[in-house]
Amino acid sequence: MIPALVLKVVLFAAALLFVVLVARRARRRPNRSKSHPDRVRMPRIVGIVGWATFAAGALMSYAAFTSRADDVLGMQIGGVALVAGGLLFALMYHNWYVSSGPDELSYRTVLGAERTIRYADIADYRFRDHRGRRMLQVRSVTGERFAVDIAVHPVPDLLAHIAFHQAHGRWPVRGELRAAGR
Repeated sequence: MIPALVLKVVLFAAALLFVVLVARRARRRPNRSKSHPDRVRMPRIVGIVGWATFAAGALMSYAAFTSRADDVLGMQIGGVALVAGGLLFALMYHNWYVSSGPDELSYRTVLGAERTIRYADIADYRFRDHRGRRMLQVRSVTGERFAVDIAVHPVPDLLAHIAFHQAHGRWPVRGELRAAGR
């Protein structure tokens, strides 16, 4: 028989390896929408975790609400919380995307609101490192804000416009990057 401590260490190492491999795959192969290949969505693991959590919460809620035991309030609350959390993750995966087009950045929020920021309307942008990941924050002249991890969600057209802005001190006019042979 395997000692409990060895089993715990092996299971923890396996779970950690799984998380590292999933994160690595998400960075190397962005999840593109099949119907709109220019849209980059959240990694598939977000949807899988959401539906698995929902299923576990539904099963737990069913067991808790049909039980005849006296002390099941904690299990009922936990089951409902897992259902709500799973639905939130599934909703996030279903709704969110980012699309870097030739003249504008289009995205949809977690709650489903579609937004667009024209590159010429960008008032401020900032690159920063957040927990070892390269993040890009963009703010438009209308106050619209957008932040993205550029390793997981590539936005090549936006980065090309930012590089042009850094080199020339102005935003390119519509079609100028395409004419220059980008």
